[in-house]
Amino acid sequence: MTQSFPIHVVVGVIYNTQGDLLLSRRPDHLHQGGLWEFPGGKCEPNETIEQALARELAEELGLVVQQARPLIRVHHAYPKQQVLLDVWQVEKWHGTPWGREQQLWTWCPTDELKNKLFPAANYPIITAVQLPSWYLITPEPRSSNDKNFFYQLERSLDTPLTLLQLRAKSLAEKEYCYCAEKVLTLSHRYAAQVLVNATPEIARSVGAHGVHLTSERLMSYSERPLTDKLWVAASVHTFEEVQQANLISTDFMVLSPVKMTASHPDATSLGWQQFFQLTELANGPVFALGGMNRQQVSIAWAHGGQGIAGIRGLWGEG
Repeated sequence: MTQSFPIHVVVGVIYNTQGDLLLSRRPDHLHQGGLWEFPGGKCEPNETIEQALARELAEELGLVVQQARPLIRVHHAYPKQQVLLDVWQVEKWHGTPWGREQQLWTWCPTDELKNKLFPAANYPIITAVQLPSWYLITPEPRSSNDKNFFYQLERSLDTPLTLLQLRAKSLAEKEYCYCAEKVLTLSHRYAAQVLVNATPEIARSVGAHGVHLTSERLMSYSERPLTDKLWVAASVHTFEEVQQANLISTDFMVLSPVKMTASHPDATSLGWQQFFQLTELANGPVFALGGMNRQQVSIAWAHGGQGIAGIRGLWGEG
Protein backbone atom coordinates (compact mmCIF):
# COMPACT_ATOMS: atom_id res chain seq x y z
CA MET A 1 0.00 0.00 0.00
CA THR A 2 1.33 3.44 -0.90
CA GLN A 3 1.24 6.39 1.47
CA SER A 4 -1.51 9.01 1.06
CA PHE A 5 0.79 11.90 0.24
CA PRO A 6 3.82 11.79 -2.05
CA ILE A 7 7.30 12.40 -0.73
CA HIS A 8 8.25 15.83 -2.07
CA VAL A 9 11.81 15.72 -3.41
CA VAL A 10 13.77 18.57 -4.95
CA VAL A 11 16.20 17.63 -7.74
CA GLY A 12 18.99 19.60 -9.41
CA VAL A 13 20.05 19.27 -13.06
CA ILE A 14 23.62 20.59 -13.12
CA TYR A 15 25.90 21.05 -16.15
CA ASN A 16 29.62 21.65 -16.29
CA THR A 17 31.27 23.84 -18.92
CA GLN A 18 31.51 20.85 -21.31
CA GLY A 19 27.75 20.30 -21.11
CA ASP A 20 28.02 17.11 -19.06
CA LEU A 21 25.47 16.35 -16.34
CA LEU A 22 26.25 15.70 -12.69
CA LEU A 23 24.92 12.36 -11.41
CA SER A 24 25.03 10.77 -7.98
CA ARG A 25 24.90 7.05 -7.17
CA ARG A 26 22.41 6.00 -4.54
CA PRO A 27 23.97 4.11 -1.61
CA ASP A 28 23.27 0.37 -1.74
CA HIS A 29 21.31 0.28 1.52
CA LEU A 30 18.70 2.86 0.38
CA HIS A 31 15.54 2.39 -1.70
CA GLN A 32 16.66 2.06 -5.34
CA GLY A 33 20.22 1.60 -4.05
CA GLY A 34 23.03 1.25 -6.58
CA LEU A 35 21.24 3.26 -9.27
CA TRP A 36 22.34 6.63 -10.64
CA GLU A 37 20.16 9.70 -10.12
CA PHE A 38 20.08 13.44 -10.46
CA PRO A 39 21.12 14.82 -7.06
CA GLY A 40 18.66 16.19 -4.53
CA GLY A 41 16.63 15.23 -1.51
CA LYS A 42 13.46 15.69 0.52
CA CYS A 43 11.99 19.13 1.06
CA GLU A 44 11.70 20.06 4.72
CA PRO A 45 8.48 21.53 6.22
CA ASN A 46 8.11 25.29 5.72
CA GLU A 47 10.97 25.30 3.20
CA THR A 48 10.62 26.78 -0.29
CA ILE A 49 11.74 24.73 -3.27
CA GLU A 50 14.64 27.13 -3.90
CA GLN A 51 15.76 26.85 -0.26
CA ALA A 52 15.54 23.06 -0.35
CA LEU A 53 17.52 22.91 -3.62
CA ALA A 54 20.29 25.13 -2.23
CA ARG A 55 20.47 23.17 1.04
CA GLU A 56 20.48 19.71 -0.57
CA LEU A 57 23.18 20.52 -3.13
CA ALA A 58 25.33 22.14 -0.44
CA GLU A 59 24.90 19.17 1.91
CA GLU A 60 25.39 16.49 -0.74
CA LEU A 61 27.99 18.00 -3.04
CA GLY A 62 29.33 21.21 -1.50
CA LEU A 63 27.87 23.35 -4.30
CA VAL A 64 26.44 26.86 -4.01
CA VAL A 65 23.39 27.50 -6.19
CA GLN A 66 23.38 31.00 -7.70
CA GLN A 67 20.57 30.74 -10.26
CA ALA A 68 18.04 28.02 -11.10
CA ARG A 69 14.72 27.67 -12.89
CA PRO A 70 11.99 24.98 -13.01
CA LEU A 71 12.50 22.15 -15.50
CA ILE A 72 9.85 19.47 -14.87
CA ARG A 73 7.69 18.02 -12.10
CA VAL A 74 7.49 14.23 -12.04
CA HIS A 75 4.80 12.29 -10.18
CA HIS A 76 5.65 8.60 -9.79
CA ALA A 77 4.19 5.74 -7.75
CA TYR A 78 6.61 3.03 -6.64
CA PRO A 79 5.11 -0.14 -5.10
CA LYS A 80 5.51 1.17 -1.54
CA GLN A 81 5.69 4.94 -1.92
CA GLN A 82 4.74 7.87 -4.11
CA VAL A 83 7.16 10.64 -4.98
CA LEU A 84 6.92 14.10 -6.48
CA LEU A 85 10.22 15.17 -8.01
CA ASP A 86 10.44 18.96 -8.27
CA VAL A 87 13.23 19.26 -10.83
CA TRP A 88 15.15 22.51 -11.35
CA GLN A 89 17.86 23.32 -13.87
CA VAL A 90 20.78 24.96 -12.09
CA GLU A 91 21.96 27.65 -14.49
CA LYS A 92 24.69 29.19 -12.30
CA TRP A 93 26.61 27.60 -9.46
CA HIS A 94 30.07 27.58 -7.94
CA GLY A 95 32.21 25.22 -5.94
CA THR A 96 33.94 21.91 -6.59
CA PRO A 97 31.61 18.93 -6.27
CA TRP A 98 32.56 16.15 -3.87
CA GLY A 99 30.57 13.40 -2.20
CA ARG A 100 30.03 14.89 1.25
CA GLU A 101 27.91 11.83 2.18
CA GLN A 102 30.53 9.41 0.79
CA GLN A 103 28.37 8.83 -2.29
CA LEU A 104 29.86 8.22 -5.73
CA TRP A 105 29.27 10.91 -8.35
CA THR A 106 30.27 11.55 -11.94
CA TRP A 107 29.94 13.92 -14.89
CA CYS A 108 27.99 12.20 -17.68
CA PRO A 109 27.57 13.38 -21.29
CA THR A 110 23.90 13.67 -22.24
CA ASP A 111 24.21 11.08 -24.99
CA GLU A 112 25.58 8.51 -22.50
CA LEU A 113 22.66 8.72 -20.06
CA LYS A 114 21.10 5.74 -21.84
CA ASN A 115 24.02 3.57 -20.68
CA LYS A 116 23.24 4.07 -16.98
CA LEU A 117 20.47 2.66 -14.81
CA PHE A 118 18.20 5.12 -12.99
CA PRO A 119 15.18 4.89 -10.69
CA ALA A 120 12.01 4.89 -12.81
CA ALA A 121 11.03 8.40 -11.66
CA ASN A 122 14.23 9.82 -13.19
CA TYR A 123 13.47 8.85 -16.80
CA PRO A 124 11.17 11.83 -17.57
CA ILE A 125 14.05 14.04 -16.39
CA ILE A 126 16.32 12.40 -18.96
CA THR A 127 13.76 13.21 -21.66
CA ALA A 128 13.51 16.81 -20.44
CA VAL A 129 17.28 17.39 -20.59
CA GLN A 130 17.35 16.04 -24.15
CA LEU A 131 14.68 18.50 -25.32
CA PRO A 132 15.10 22.23 -25.97
CA SER A 133 12.86 24.99 -24.64
CA TRP A 134 11.54 25.90 -28.12
CA TYR A 135 9.70 23.63 -30.55
CA LEU A 136 9.08 25.13 -33.98
CA ILE A 137 6.00 24.10 -35.93
CA THR A 138 6.40 25.05 -39.56
CA PRO A 139 3.69 26.93 -41.45
CA GLU A 140 2.19 25.19 -44.47
CA PRO A 141 4.51 25.19 -47.50
CA ARG A 142 2.72 25.92 -50.76
CA SER A 143 4.56 22.99 -52.38
CA SER A 144 7.57 20.79 -51.79
CA ASN A 145 9.60 23.34 -53.78
CA ASP A 146 8.35 26.47 -51.99
CA LYS A 147 11.48 28.64 -52.13
CA ASN A 148 10.21 31.17 -49.60
CA PHE A 149 9.37 28.36 -47.15
CA PHE A 150 12.91 26.97 -47.28
CA TYR A 151 14.44 30.44 -47.07
CA GLN A 152 12.43 31.16 -43.93
CA LEU A 153 13.22 27.70 -42.55
CA GLU A 154 16.94 28.35 -42.90
CA ARG A 155 16.54 31.72 -41.15
CA SER A 156 14.74 29.92 -38.33
CA LEU A 157 17.44 27.27 -38.04
CA ASP A 158 20.09 29.98 -37.88
CA THR A 159 18.98 30.64 -34.27
CA PRO A 160 19.24 28.51 -31.13
CA LEU A 161 16.58 26.15 -32.50
CA THR A 162 17.16 22.39 -32.51
CA LEU A 163 13.71 20.77 -32.78
CA LEU A 164 10.97 21.28 -35.35
CA GLN A 165 7.80 19.71 -36.64
CA LEU A 166 7.05 19.65 -40.36
CA ARG A 167 3.37 20.46 -40.67
CA ALA A 168 2.18 20.30 -44.27
CA LYS A 169 -1.34 18.91 -44.30
CA SER A 170 -2.14 20.39 -47.70
CA LEU A 171 0.51 18.27 -49.46
CA ALA A 172 -0.25 14.86 -50.90
CA GLU A 173 1.68 12.00 -49.30
CA LYS A 174 4.32 11.69 -52.04
CA GLU A 175 4.94 15.44 -52.11
CA TYR A 176 5.02 15.55 -48.29
CA CYS A 177 7.74 12.88 -48.27
CA TYR A 178 9.78 14.80 -50.83
CA CYS A 179 9.39 17.99 -48.77
CA ALA A 180 10.34 16.15 -45.56
CA GLU A 181 13.53 14.82 -47.12
CA LYS A 182 14.56 18.35 -48.14
CA VAL A 183 13.74 19.67 -44.65
CA LEU A 184 15.81 16.88 -43.09
CA THR A 185 18.78 17.63 -45.35
CA LEU A 186 18.70 21.32 -44.46
CA SER A 187 18.12 20.69 -40.73
CA HIS A 188 21.02 18.25 -40.57
CA ARG A 189 23.42 21.10 -41.41
CA TYR A 190 22.20 22.91 -38.29
CA ALA A 191 22.12 19.79 -36.06
CA ALA A 192 18.34 20.16 -35.68
CA GLN A 193 15.93 17.25 -35.30
CA VAL A 194 12.77 16.95 -37.38
CA LEU A 195 9.47 15.31 -36.43
CA VAL A 196 6.89 14.73 -39.15
CA ASN A 197 3.24 15.56 -38.60
CA ALA A 198 2.25 12.46 -40.53
CA THR A 199 2.01 8.72 -40.00
CA PRO A 200 4.72 6.72 -38.18
CA GLU A 201 5.27 4.87 -41.45
CA ILE A 202 6.20 8.11 -43.20
CA ALA A 203 8.50 9.03 -40.32
CA ARG A 204 10.41 5.78 -40.80
CA SER A 205 10.45 5.98 -44.60
CA VAL A 206 11.95 9.49 -44.80
CA GLY A 207 14.41 8.97 -41.94
CA ALA A 208 12.84 11.54 -39.61
CA HIS A 209 13.81 11.78 -35.94
CA GLY A 210 10.27 10.93 -34.93
CA VAL A 211 6.57 11.52 -35.40
CA HIS A 212 4.19 14.15 -34.07
CA LEU A 213 0.69 12.70 -33.71
CA THR A 214 -2.37 14.85 -34.15
CA SER A 215 -4.92 14.38 -31.38
CA GLU A 216 -7.03 12.33 -33.81
CA ARG A 217 -4.13 9.98 -34.62
CA LEU A 218 -3.20 9.82 -30.95
CA MET A 219 -6.61 8.46 -29.97
CA SER A 220 -6.39 5.70 -32.60
CA TYR A 221 -3.36 3.95 -31.06
CA SER A 222 -3.32 1.40 -28.26
CA GLU A 223 0.48 1.31 -27.96
CA ARG A 224 3.53 3.35 -28.87
CA PRO A 225 3.85 3.38 -32.68
CA LEU A 226 7.65 3.73 -32.90
CA THR A 227 10.64 2.35 -31.00
CA ASP A 228 12.22 4.38 -28.22
CA LYS A 229 15.06 5.31 -30.60
CA LEU A 230 12.70 7.79 -32.30
CA TRP A 231 10.63 10.59 -30.78
CA VAL A 232 6.88 10.16 -30.38
CA ALA A 233 5.11 13.43 -29.60
CA ALA A 234 1.42 14.27 -29.55
CA SER A 235 -0.94 17.23 -29.64
CA VAL A 236 -3.31 17.26 -26.66
CA HIS A 237 -6.11 19.57 -25.57
CA THR A 238 -8.05 17.68 -22.91
CA PHE A 239 -7.67 15.46 -19.86
CA GLU A 240 -8.66 12.40 -21.95
CA GLU A 241 -5.99 13.13 -24.57
CA VAL A 242 -3.31 13.58 -21.89
CA GLN A 243 -4.32 10.20 -20.44
CA GLN A 244 -4.10 8.60 -23.90
CA ALA A 245 -0.66 10.11 -24.51
CA ASN A 246 0.47 8.63 -21.18
CA LEU A 247 -1.03 5.26 -22.11
CA ILE A 248 0.96 4.91 -25.33
CA SER A 249 4.17 6.31 -23.74
CA THR A 250 4.68 9.42 -25.81
CA ASP A 251 7.96 11.22 -25.12
CA PHE A 252 6.40 14.66 -24.89
CA MET A 253 3.17 16.53 -25.53
CA VAL A 254 2.12 19.87 -26.97
CA LEU A 255 -0.83 21.28 -25.01
CA SER A 256 -3.05 23.94 -26.56
CA PRO A 257 -4.49 26.48 -26.84
CA VAL A 258 -3.00 28.23 -23.82
CA LYS A 259 -4.02 31.66 -25.13
CA MET A 260 -6.38 32.85 -27.84
CA THR A 261 -4.80 32.92 -31.30
CA ALA A 262 -5.58 34.72 -34.55
CA SER A 263 -5.80 31.41 -36.43
CA HIS A 264 -8.36 29.94 -33.97
CA PRO A 265 -10.22 32.97 -32.53
CA ASP A 266 -13.26 30.89 -31.49
CA ALA A 267 -11.31 28.21 -29.58
CA THR A 268 -11.63 28.26 -25.80
CA SER A 269 -8.20 28.94 -24.34
CA LEU A 270 -6.92 26.96 -21.37
CA GLY A 271 -5.11 29.73 -19.55
CA TRP A 272 -1.96 29.12 -17.55
CA GLN A 273 -3.68 27.62 -14.49
CA GLN A 274 -5.38 24.86 -16.48
CA PHE A 275 -2.19 24.35 -18.47
CA PHE A 276 -0.41 23.65 -15.16
CA GLN A 277 -3.14 21.29 -13.97
CA LEU A 278 -3.01 19.19 -17.15
CA THR A 279 0.78 19.26 -17.21
CA GLU A 280 0.75 17.78 -13.69
CA LEU A 281 -1.03 14.73 -15.13
CA ALA A 282 1.45 14.18 -17.98
CA ASN A 283 4.14 11.52 -17.68
CA GLY A 284 6.69 13.59 -19.58
CA PRO A 285 7.57 17.10 -20.75
CA VAL A 286 4.84 19.39 -22.10
CA PHE A 287 5.21 22.37 -24.45
CA ALA A 288 2.76 25.27 -24.35
CA LEU A 289 1.13 26.22 -27.68
CA GLY A 290 -1.25 28.99 -28.61
CA GLY A 291 -0.28 32.66 -28.66
CA MET A 292 3.29 31.88 -27.65
CA ASN A 293 6.54 33.70 -28.38
CA ARG A 294 10.09 33.40 -27.04
CA GLN A 295 9.45 35.99 -24.33
CA GLN A 296 6.84 33.73 -22.71
CA VAL A 297 9.12 30.75 -22.18
CA SER A 298 9.81 31.70 -18.54
CA ILE A 299 6.04 31.78 -17.89
CA ALA A 300 5.77 28.29 -19.37
CA TRP A 301 8.61 27.07 -17.12
CA ALA A 302 6.89 28.55 -14.07
CA HIS A 303 3.72 26.59 -14.91
CA GLY A 304 5.38 23.21 -15.35
CA GLY A 305 6.12 23.45 -19.08
CA GLN A 306 9.21 22.31 -20.94
CA GLY A 307 8.97 25.50 -22.97
CA ILE A 308 6.90 26.87 -25.82
CA ALA A 309 5.87 25.62 -29.25
CA GLY A 310 4.77 27.89 -32.01
CA ILE A 311 4.62 28.90 -35.65
CA ARG A 312 4.45 32.69 -35.85
CA GLY A 313 6.46 33.26 -32.68
CA LEU A 314 9.44 31.17 -33.86
CA TRP A 315 9.33 31.21 -37.67
CA GLY A 316 11.93 33.03 -39.77
CA GLU A 317 13.67 34.83 -36.90
CA GLY A 318 17.26 34.46 -37.98
